[in-house]
This record gives sequence, C-alpha cells and structure tokens, in this order.
Amino acid sequence: MLLQGDNLRREFTFAGKSITALAPTSVAVDAGELLALTGPSGSGKSTLLNLLSGLDRPTGGEVRFEDQPLSGFSDARAAALRNAAFGFIFQTPHLLPYKTVAENVALPCSYGGLHGNAAISERVSGLLEYVGLASHATHFPHMLSSGELQRVVFARALINRPRVLFADEPTGSLDADNAHRVLSLLRQESVAGKCVIMATHDAEAMRFATRRLNLDKFAYAKTV
Repeated sequence: MLLQGDNLRREFTFAGKSITALAPTSVAVDAGELLALTGPSGSGKSTLLNLLSGLDRPTGGEVRFEDQPLSGFSDARAAALRNAAFGFIFQTPHLLPYKTVAENVALPCSYGGLHGNAAISERVSGLLEYVGLASHATHFPHMLSSGELQRVVFARALINRPRVLFADEPTGSLDADNAHRVLSLLRQESVAGKCVIMATHDAEAMRFATRRLNLDKFAYAKTV
C-alpha cells in the first residue's frame, strides 16, 4: 500500500477545552486510486489530508508512506518528502504575485528535486501545455482568471513528479467548466498511476472518484 493512516486522531486545546478535529480514522490508498474524502464541514476532511501529507502530526495513530512511519521523520525530512513525493492543490491558489506563471510552477525545484535550468524549463513548458496554459508562461498571477490560477497550481504540484496528489476542495472557487477541467486532470493523473486524495463536498467532484470515504461530523469540545 502506498499511503495509509492507522487509527488517526487529532485534537487541539483552545481556551481550556479539548477540540476533536478528527476522531479515530483509518484509511489506505494505493497508486492509481482517486479517493474522495466527503462529509459535512467540520467532519475532518482537511485535517485528515494534513495528517496524511505530513503537514500536521496526529495526536494518535500513525501515517505510513511506502510502509515507512512518518512519526520517525524529523521536520526537515518530512518537508523533503513532501517536496519530492507529494503534490498539493488547495481551494485558494497560493502563487507568488511577483513571479511569472513559469517561475511559480518551477518554485518547488528550488527546494530539491529536478535541477538544471534546461531540464526545469523543459518540464515547466510541458506542464503548462498539459494544463492548457502554454501561452501564459510569462504572465503574472493578477493577469489570470480563477480557473487559470488553479491550473497553474496544478502544474506546480506536478513539477517534481509526485507519487501522491493531495487536493483540498480544488473546485470550491471555480465555475462548472473550470471545475470539470481540473477534475478531469485529477482523474487523468490517477489513471496514469498516481495516488490522488481529494477532500470535497462537491457532488460533481465525487463522480470522478474511484472510491469514497465519508466522514461524519464528530467534532466536539470538552473541558480539560
């Protein structure tokens, strides 16, 4: 199994209360799957994504990537794993406004992975063509529509040829046409052998999944 979480739970303490963001949950996802995490707001979809990707650490349970427990990773090693093996697509595109589209796509290469200006330039060009933005390489983020911005983020997520793609409400800010385009790209990546994990409340997005995991709204607070 490529990625799995065993009995994961996440709790926070705020103002003297313990907040359960994710009740014990287990999940296993392999290459070629597109898993949709569904459920109402507050059910823990984003929390589970953050735990599986190593962006956050669980209060209990274990995350394993290729059978390696992430609990044993230092922060630096976890960050290196995310850059090399994971790609991220969020609901709100986070791009550097003073860098061009091409420069934003290439940004993860600054932290490891693909190297060499010629190789990076070739990879960026290929990805922008793949997402339909080949003519936008020298544009800046403020010149793009919301759908185009999300496709830039998609291209950036693929730059280091990740094994796993994490998508958190990737269509939440898009119109129907752009949402369908992004979802089609996600499905295409899973067909090509990537593991794709998508948190969504969008019924249309769920249709693109090969499997679903529905989370109940179990968040609660208790005095500690």
